[in-house]
Amino acid sequence: MAVFVFWTLFLAGAGAFAVQLRTRVRLILRAPNTISIRPVLPRLKRFVLDVILQRRTIRERPAAGVAHAFVFWGFVAFALYTVGEFLRALGIVDITRAPYFLYYRRGLSWFALAVLVGILFLLVRRVFIRPVGLGPRVSGESVVIALFIATLMVTFLLAWELDDRTLAGQANRWVHLVVILAFMALIPASKHFHLVLSPITVFLKSPELAAVPNLDFEKDEVGLEVVKDLGSKIVLDAFTCVECGRCQVNCPAWGAGKELNPKTLILQTQEALLAGERDRKLGEIFGESVLWQCTTCGACENQCPVGIEHLPLVIGSRRGLVSNGEAPGYLGGVYNNLERRGNIWGLGYDQRQKFVESARLETFDPVRHDVLVWLGCAGAFEADFQRSLRSLFDILRARQVTFGVMSRERCTGDPAKRTGNEYVFQELAKGNIDDLRAAGPKTIVTSCPHCVKTIGDDYRRFGYEVEIVHSSVFVEKLTREVRARGTRQTVTFHDPCYLGRYAGRTEEPRALLGRFGAEIAEPERNRDNPYCCGAGGGLLFADKEEKPGSRISDVRFKQLSATGASTVVTACPFCAIMLKGAQTTASGADGVVQFVDLMTFVKDQL
Repeated sequence: MAVFVFWTLFLAGAGAFAVQLRTRVRLILRAPNTISIRPVLPRLKRFVLDVILQRRTIRERPAAGVAHAFVFWGFVAFALYTVGEFLRALGIVDITRAPYFLYYRRGLSWFALAVLVGILFLLVRRVFIRPVGLGPRVSGESVVIALFIATLMVTFLLAWELDDRTLAGQANRWVHLVVILAFMALIPASKHFHLVLSPITVFLKSPELAAVPNLDFEKDEVGLEVVKDLGSKIVLDAFTCVECGRCQVNCPAWGAGKELNPKTLILQTQEALLAGERDRKLGEIFGESVLWQCTTCGACENQCPVGIEHLPLVIGSRRGLVSNGEAPGYLGGVYNNLERRGNIWGLGYDQRQKFVESARLETFDPVRHDVLVWLGCAGAFEADFQRSLRSLFDILRARQVTFGVMSRERCTGDPAKRTGNEYVFQELAKGNIDDLRAAGPKTIVTSCPHCVKTIGDDYRRFGYEVEIVHSSVFVEKLTREVRARGTRQTVTFHDPCYLGRYAGRTEEPRALLGRFGAEIAEPERNRDNPYCCGAGGGLLFADKEEKPGSRISDVRFKQLSATGASTVVTACPFCAIMLKGAQTTASGADGVVQFVDLMTFVKDQL
């Protein structure tokens, strides 16, 4: 009779799980395939670090991360025990009496204690501490699941004291098994479905941060316009979200009081998919203004512990809006400048030539020159940043590095790519690639992190590969035996998102500063998780970025001012523009008196 009852309960629980799973699997399989497993080795490495070792979960929030790791490791450790108990309850075979199983069960006691402590800590944190990323209301579902897990651990530990041939022992065993079945029935419809999906999404996540594939215009691809356009990886991501809020609290737009919330975007996607709204416009679901508040800084993806990729969704949706002529008005002028003049400022090419001549720059020749220096839009036309490039040129000459520049440069296309104008991006990219192939450099040095990302990653999708390094990386290697003269000074360093987070280059700028007389006062949010300056994703050109909320650059400037350093060192032309602009409107920030680019700082100390 007991076996019959358990079979009934088991089939009910498994059926509920299967029905909900089937709905989600069908939606994933129905979506355009965007899943790739290549390259395999970087994905396996991340799987080991982020799934098995729970690196990303623990790193940013050690206490909550370790508690979550205890629960995860316990979930894995108890898998064989659960299978054994189910086989016994179903009357198939009883392996629970085997000697090896008894040793295994004894070892599980330590896991049970660790899981119990971990889940109770997480329950208290969720119900009473209430970190902002978890949302304003206590999730009843999360409380129920936490109590289920605690009950499983308590009943497992009680089983050592209770003879399962007694009524109390039988009741304890049945509570344990029924809770597992209830858990199984609830999982697919809850955020705890990440227990099943997150190992998959972590493995499938691209090794490249914010990997946005090129559109194929011959196939009439225009980006993401409606729900049915969403690719299979995006759909899978939508069902994996654990609602931890790490993307939210690390998003600079959300931190500045904007409407954008990366977590909300993913949950809105999930809701629309389950509601069957295949033809509903994404701009309508998310809100068009929300999509244009993203700086593409990558903080959301970088912080997500379950492998969700937010930026393909954001940029893909922007592409859909641009294809329908629904981009913000300020971008129209930028696109026009890029198409007509090949730069974001819309300046004539003679302006770049004047700088090239005044700086005594030669046209690159692979026979005569060691490296090609890529000026970029800022280097070619922006007067403040040109002073930084002159410092770079002086350093290279002092270290006897021969270099040249392109006779002609176009914008790399980064602003067009990140704002969704794929057509303009590809036109610029293909023209630059043709010119770069003709020039034949083996190494490109640039002081613009956005150019590093675009030429290094985005151009690779067109089959063009070249070593491109940021000037901080190149000069740090070039000056390792040099020691600075003069007294030491305290500075703070603002890590550009596209250098620290995208390129992972956080130590070279600090090594240079330390080598050339600086004591670094680190600001809030630094290294590979910096707070964005607010320029990325086209917001450099926004005329009303301050509404709603504060300007992102103002928030970052206050963080830098709080260090008490008298000098802010930057390593990106657009960071410098935004932060200098924030300084002009700031109040109560007398501690920061000057901005200096990293190359200028080094040159002055050489």
